Amino acid sequence: MPSELIDKLLRRKTDVEAAGESWESAPQDSSADASHLNGLKLGAPSAQEWLRGLEAEEEEDTLAEALEEGLAERGELPAHAPAEISPEDKAHLQQLSEQLQKMKEEFDRERAQLSGQREELSKREAEVMARENALEEERERQRLAELARKEYPIPGWLQQNCSGTVNVGVVGNSGVGKSLLINRLRRIRPHADGWAPVGVKETTMEPTMYAFRNVPKVRLWDLPGAGTEAFPSATYIQTMGLRYFDKVVIATAGRFTSTEVALRAELAQHDVPYYMVRTKVDIDIYNNMQDNSLPEKDTLAQISEDLRNTHDVSTPYLVSLRDIESYDMPKLVQELFPSLKRILDPNAPTFCPSAPAWNEPWALPPMLGAALQGLQGRWYDAYGAYYLIQNSEAHVTLKEGQNAIVPLQETVDGTVWWCARWFLTADIVAKSRWQKELRWMPTDVTKDRPLIWWWAD
Repeated sequence: MPSELIDKLLRRKTDVEAAGESWESAPQDSSADASHLNGLKLGAPSAQEWLRGLEAEEEEDTLAEALEEGLAERGELPAHAPAEISPEDKAHLQQLSEQLQKMKEEFDRERAQLSGQREELSKREAEVMARENALEEERERQRLAELARKEYPIPGWLQQNCSGTVNVGVVGNSGVGKSLLINRLRRIRPHADGWAPVGVKETTMEPTMYAFRNVPKVRLWDLPGAGTEAFPSATYIQTMGLRYFDKVVIATAGRFTSTEVALRAELAQHDVPYYMVRTKVDIDIYNNMQDNSLPEKDTLAQISEDLRNTHDVSTPYLVSLRDIESYDMPKLVQELFPSLKRILDPNAPTFCPSAPAWNEPWALPPMLGAALQGLQGRWYDAYGAYYLIQNSEAHVTLKEGQNAIVPLQETVDGTVWWCARWFLTADIVAKSRWQKELRWMPTDVTKDRPLIWWWAD
């Protein structure tokens, strides 16, 4: 597009936005038809097939290597999980008992021979007592382990997924964004294979496992919310098998409920690591800015103070499910997967300066401008078409099921164009982050109205 036309369009942008109208969800016949879909070259593969064909991120190899390293260090079960008393454990206890009996017999013989050597006798007596204490400790450990296994049996659905794997549970009520949080933690492309279903209604009716694509033994579990008729609070830890999880994330989009606070207390009692995560802080920041003119840092401070004062959440993790490079998301990732922390720590012996940071797999290539970066993900319009944006291409799925791939044109000033008739700027995309509505502005307001897209996830 000629630079003169671009300059002219940019000068008119304010006027265009002021005069623009929105396409309604049920549009009437007018100039605002579906002409933005005309001329598409149909016959493209489905969205999932298209995603499979995209070149894998180079950073995935580094991510997989770090997770595999943590998996090897973890062992068969978390250290806090009730251990099963194996035949080897029982044999070890029997061996300790026999060694103690033998030591006592030797001590009795030595005591008769060393009647005058009090110092040596006291030393041997202390050794026998230490061995007796070790034997009693092992007996008590095995007794408590057997009791814990009876009171907290491994659920059937977790039985085959526990030994030799890393399992992180995500708990929270409907609408807090558990599924989207799991997708973000796994750095999976929207609606690719393994994408956790996202919706405003409760989508998790039973525990569902989602593995890292290249490290299947590192898994996140989307767990039903506690305190419901199906999953009462009193038996939730037993039902969900949380004592066998490596770590547990307790997520909320507002205040933590009394049920979630009680769950935290019980997890702490059993030494299960947990993380209190407050999602959707970006929406609160935007609303507080619009309603009260408060800057971002003040809103974050308010949220943290409220969580600390209301439910004594000393270390809340404040995250955005869309702006995943900001706030506490990177910190949460490093805490959940310590082996990833080492590749980011310059003081660690395994640190490699050339290795990509955790955020980089989420970040887009540097040649993409701010508008195109913010456009990444899945959208839909009033005509039933879905748009899956990956880098500088849009995969379009029409309501009839047909597919097309449309290249997005980005000019040197960062403006993004659709069909050379509608455009976006970074400011327009930034507004869509909070409003969940995207307005493509027309170049000719007398001919076209704005295209309206909405977030699909």
